[in-house]
Amino acid sequence: MNIRTQLTLRYIGILLLVMFAMYLYLGTMLKDSMSKRITRELETQAALTRELLIEKLPAEDNFTYNAIDPLIDRLGKTEKARLTFIGTDGTVWGDTERDGQALRAMDNHLKRPEVQEALKNGSGIRDRYSDTTQTEFRYFALPIHRTVGAEEPQEEDPLIGICRVAFPMEDVNTAIGNLRRIALLASVAGLILAIVFSVFSTGAITKPIEKLTQMTQSLAAGNVNSRVPVDSRNELGQLSQNFNLMADRVQEQIDEISEEHRRSETILTNMGEGVLLVNGVFEVTYANPTAISMLELPDDYIGKALIEINRIPELQALLKKAEQTETIAFAEIQLGNIQEPEAEVTIVPVSAGQEYVIVIHDVTKERQLERIRADFVANVSHELRTPLTAIRGYAETLLGEDSVRTKTGEQFLVKILNHSARLSRLVSDLLELSRLELGEVELKRLLCHLNTFYEPILDVFEPLLEESGLILKWEIPEELPEVNVDQQLFMQIFINLIDNAIKYTPDGGTITVSGEINSGDVLENSDTIGEEIVVHVKDTGIGIPMESQSRVFERFYRVDKGRAQEMGGTGLGLAIVKHIVLRHNGRIWLDSVLGQGSVFHVAIPLSD
Repeated sequence: MNIRTQLTLRYIGILLLVMFAMYLYLGTMLKDSMSKRITRELETQAALTRELLIEKLPAEDNFTYNAIDPLIDRLGKTEKARLTFIGTDGTVWGDTERDGQALRAMDNHLKRPEVQEALKNGSGIRDRYSDTTQTEFRYFALPIHRTVGAEEPQEEDPLIGICRVAFPMEDVNTAIGNLRRIALLASVAGLILAIVFSVFSTGAITKPIEKLTQMTQSLAAGNVNSRVPVDSRNELGQLSQNFNLMADRVQEQIDEISEEHRRSETILTNMGEGVLLVNGVFEVTYANPTAISMLELPDDYIGKALIEINRIPELQALLKKAEQTETIAFAEIQLGNIQEPEAEVTIVPVSAGQEYVIVIHDVTKERQLERIRADFVANVSHELRTPLTAIRGYAETLLGEDSVRTKTGEQFLVKILNHSARLSRLVSDLLELSRLELGEVELKRLLCHLNTFYEPILDVFEPLLEESGLILKWEIPEELPEVNVDQQLFMQIFINLIDNAIKYTPDGGTITVSGEINSGDVLENSDTIGEEIVVHVKDTGIGIPMESQSRVFERFYRVDKGRAQEMGGTGLGLAIVKHIVLRHNGRIWLDSVLGQGSVFHVAIPLSD
């Protein structure tokens, strides 16, 4: 549809809108005016009729159709309206539209809405359709009271009936219909004038616009050299000039975008990570060569659902997680079966969840190196145990003999024994950590209450607590449910955390062990957790600097190296605790303020 047609149709539309508004307005005004006039006439007629009926009606116990209906008929002919007299019990004793048997067969009118309103408020008015006459009427009803000692009827006077006057709405509807026909004729005439005017007036406007349209089509087709001749200085001339400026800018932007596209394509093509782009329904819209190779995508992967061309459940679950949480989702998954490469996959929602960028980083070599390192540490630690055991045995034997030796020799034997014991602890910790990392530790889960660990822990640390003057507070409630854990490994969690607190808490401090139920929450990485028991180990020690808090669970990492060496620690205790917690599908984290102490939190799910 060209612009000339659009302008013409808009002229016509505006005129039709105005005519339609006038049509509605005039119809409404006329209807309201006539309605008010009819209401006033009804009120006047009803009041006059009531006065006449008060004078003419017999006593209520003498009501008969033959006495009342003729009176109603005479009054109705005089007032040129339908008149009805209704008794207090709803019986219609007279009606200008019914006589004889038809009058006697009329329904009881006590429940008519205008009658009920008159009895309640002193007058009642309703517009409704009459089933008796098959015509729409406006009804106005007044109660009739028999005057007792007063010239004017009072509300306390006895009620003898209801006078109802009705006027047919046919005249009003006829007048409104005539007005609507006149408005329709005026609208048709205005429409014809608008068409004639628009045909002659739009040509001068549309010709320059049509020329501008042709140039824009040429520009859209790729001919960025298209320019519009500027023939005037009016708004259309300015528009043409601005179009030419826009075309120059478009040319510059296209050159920049093309260069940027070439640069991005080069980077993506030569990246070591796989990059995919999928739309809101997980259909692949882009994949770089690395991603095609990693996921073994077919040649016609564009536009196909990822689940159809690559059936990796973990990848689909990660996509669903990113869609539901609308945040970055990360996981380490197998790209195929158990023998195929391992990969770190990151999914980033873009365009308000309408697209997702998937970045796949192959970590097969890193995981192989980690396994080699863990195997090496385990093997070396295992091999070191035998000579260390022998060294300790010989040192203990020499130290226990009563042979003559110098004081210096005895000191050397004690140092040998102490250092061999320290090396033995280090080797044992390394072996245990390696087994946990390699998944070689089989959990022997049993249901138990956390308070069952209190007595064994007190037996281990009581001498050390008495020596340092530290106070161990055990505040785990008895009403906590039992947890399903490996008791030996969980005992080691308590021992390592409390031992760590003792080392870094000055004499006279307090170590508090408490527990509670966490009913479920959402973590910062958008993972949802269920009900779990959380154990807190709090100390009043020296605290941990903020820059060190993220590294305390690393092997061999020490915040205060001098203090740790003085205490004889291996630097593996917290790393072992972390891996034991992970083996129980739990979480561990800490809160610490330098100079005020630290709190280590261990959360174990109750559903496991």
